[in-house]
Amino acid sequence: MTITKIYLARNNVQAGPYTLEQINTMLASGEVLLDDLIWHKGMSNWQTVGEVTGGRLFYQPNQSPTQSTSPPNRGFGDNVDIYPHQTSNRPDVDKLYGRKPVAQPQKITVVLFKDTAVKYASISQRFCAFGINTLLYLLAIMPLLIAFLSLFDANALGQSSNASEIFAYSNKLASQIPTSTLNISHTMLFVLLGMQLLLIFKRGQSFGKMVMGIRVVNPTTYKTPNLFTLLFMRTIFLICIYIIGMLFFSGLPALLMLAINYFMANNSSTKQGWHDTLTKTVVVQANPNQLDKTI
Repeated sequence: MTITKIYLARNNVQAGPYTLEQINTMLASGEVLLDDLIWHKGMSNWQTVGEVTGGRLFYQPNQSPTQSTSPPNRGFGDNVDIYPHQTSNRPDVDKLYGRKPVAQPQKITVVLFKDTAVKYASISQRFCAFGINTLLYLLAIMPLLIAFLSLFDANALGQSSNASEIFAYSNKLASQIPTSTLNISHTMLFVLLGMQLLLIFKRGQSFGKMVMGIRVVNPTTYKTPNLFTLLFMRTIFLICIYIIGMLFFSGLPALLMLAINYFMANNSSTKQGWHDTLTKTVVVQANPNQLDKTI
């Protein structure tokens, strides 16, 4: 009999289905333990991995595992060790565990890792990542800033008595900046922005987060979020909010929003600021397993 769906359980929670090859790989790597529970079609109830493998770190279903003495009419879902209070008739096993259930979907989000502890990114790591990203953007527009400052006249600005005159003076300076300088800064800025978006899409990390070894993940699965959350909510949407904040009162609203975000994160058990709460994400220490959505 070919076994295509094998299920595991640990600490009263279930994971799977896995193939036989995946089970043997996880046994060899230590991700699956001999005292974990296992079930697949053809077994009358859950058994420990050690029972069905004879204590070995390799499983071959056609070997003779220890047979259970439990009554044959009991479904594995009613196993007293896992579900001591559920003795009602169970639905078809394949329907229950072979597809996503309508109710209690959290039961299928369990992933068996050797180290399941989640380590949230510290405030200092997040602030350093922000600083690195800001520095990169400043470097990208450095030719434009140098040209602008070389034309800037503090005395002329001081003679401007209202906001409209200041705006007109700024436009006058901008019109005097060489086109080649503008093109260089625009090219560098768009190349940097493209690289940042690619990193965020592929890895859930900006360049600053990658340097600091942290990543944006889903707070339930601890995997990288979907495209909409990463690129639109956490990137484009937040950038637009901060740009708007920088247009008023010399950028004070943007600074206040940034300070509030880090204050909230520092006082949160999951290190979530309003950025994270709004986008339903969390920032954690980077781990290769977070990029693997097949397990």
